[in-house]
Amino acid sequence: MIQVPSIVWQLAPIFLYAETHYRFKYFFSFLRKKEPEILADAPHRLEPNTTLPILVLVKDAHLYPVALNGITLHIRAGNSIVHKMNLLNSTLEINQKLWWHIFEIPVTGLTGNIECDVLFELNDGRQKRFYHNDNYKTSSRKNLNVSISPTPLPRFKNLNFGECHSHSSYTDDQVEYGSPLGASVRLGKSLGLSFFCATDHSYDLDDEVDNYLLNDPNLPKWKSFQKEVDELNSAHDDFAVIRGEEVTSRNSSGQNVHLLLLGNKNFINGKGDGAEQWLKTRSEHALGEIFDILESHSITYAAHPREPVSILQRLLLGRGKWQERDFDGDKLSGIQFANGQTSAGFNDGYRIWIKALLQGKHLFTMAGNDAHGNFNRFRQIGIPFLKIREMDRQLFGKMRTGVFLESISENGILQTLRSGKSIISDGPVVNLSVESSPFHLSSIGCSYAGTKHTILLEVRTSTEYGTIEYVKVFKGIIGGHETEILCEKKLGYEWDRKFFLEISEECYIRAESWTSPADAADRQAHFCMTNPVWFTVRDKHQRDK
Repeated sequence: MIQVPSIVWQLAPIFLYAETHYRFKYFFSFLRKKEPEILADAPHRLEPNTTLPILVLVKDAHLYPVALNGITLHIRAGNSIVHKMNLLNSTLEINQKLWWHIFEIPVTGLTGNIECDVLFELNDGRQKRFYHNDNYKTSSRKNLNVSISPTPLPRFKNLNFGECHSHSSYTDDQVEYGSPLGASVRLGKSLGLSFFCATDHSYDLDDEVDNYLLNDPNLPKWKSFQKEVDELNSAHDDFAVIRGEEVTSRNSSGQNVHLLLLGNKNFINGKGDGAEQWLKTRSEHALGEIFDILESHSITYAAHPREPVSILQRLLLGRGKWQERDFDGDKLSGIQFANGQTSAGFNDGYRIWIKALLQGKHLFTMAGNDAHGNFNRFRQIGIPFLKIREMDRQLFGKMRTGVFLESISENGILQTLRSGKSIISDGPVVNLSVESSPFHLSSIGCSYAGTKHTILLEVRTSTEYGTIEYVKVFKGIIGGHETEILCEKKLGYEWDRKFFLEISEECYIRAESWTSPADAADRQAHFCMTNPVWFTVRDKHQRDK
């Protein structure tokens, strides 16, 4: 029993709003207190000419009712306080399980980095208390940092961005909870997004509404989730919520891995690594079994397939990585190796993606962050029951998927992701177009016949993300190797070029671009990768497209 806390540290989900009221029987929790969890959140970046949404969340006030007497916001730019405002006109009595509100803050005239300090005054019936930005014990309570961009996200006409791996308030268990769907819509818009995919864990979506330790075969949470997605999509014609789930399933070695299902209306269970029954880690379905029972309109992406897995997660939750043979077959739509950071999991997933492309698999990539809310920074349980841990990564919308689409709808986005007419980026954007193509937005994800083609390569970035350090085009021969066929360096903020492509065997091309960290606002390099454009050699019965 002494080892349980260290085990929980290894097993606990990360990148989420921290739930501090749960503790194991007989264990002391320093984090637990007789108050609801209270926190403020804000987008890490803000599109120009828009108000700043400040999200306030109060969790578990049904257990610990509270009076919120005041909320005061201070905005600092440089060494000066440029705004001070009271956000509440009167006391709020809060006794709901989850209460939230978004305060719209005018920031006209401000650009660059600002700091937001949200001061809460509350009364639990015993005494008044004051907290800055959250009331977690041991947290830094530091200000929220927001970058107000002087320019919109770089983009082409009809290129729409989204967060493709996120968790919502339908995730609610012993150690975590996510952001309400409606809040994610508003903060997503402020980031420059047009959609997000809500992919809560399958082992959370089958719980009872008021007891995360018990399952309910009637699936009330799943049904409520489906209904809310429908309502939000009906209410917004410029933003879409993509329904989905992150299903735990068995890989070819019998280990638990995660599969993103998008567009599914029928629940598929999978709780092998949900820690609901200790040491019972065999998931209900193997990957192939899930592919066989999918709804025809659903799409599937391997979720962070090569992220490192700790020894304790392997032993106690049966977790593993996607194996290369798990990508066999043609029912997997793609791979999500871009998961909030360019680390070892990103690089290894990238390698597997290229290998699959060279085998002729039309396997597409998309980007997400595995964010559980966390628009500004994530606050997680560090040392269980003792310490909160905070970091500025895995933020909602940080890594994005761009889809080429004329109008925003859930079905339209699903179809575009299925066909690979998309790019992944955390800054710059790249497009590939075949001259005289009928696909007027982009040729990415499309297939062409013929031996001679003229290709238009376009690259865009901004002062926020830095100048173009380089752009490369790669050609992959099916059954062979991938080679670099074009490389241009030091290109400023906007660059176009036409080049001639002659082929003699089945192949694809794809493009990548990275920016210079030297002149990026955050002094970090930023990337864009396209999905492939496919080519086959024309035979005597075919004509060039």
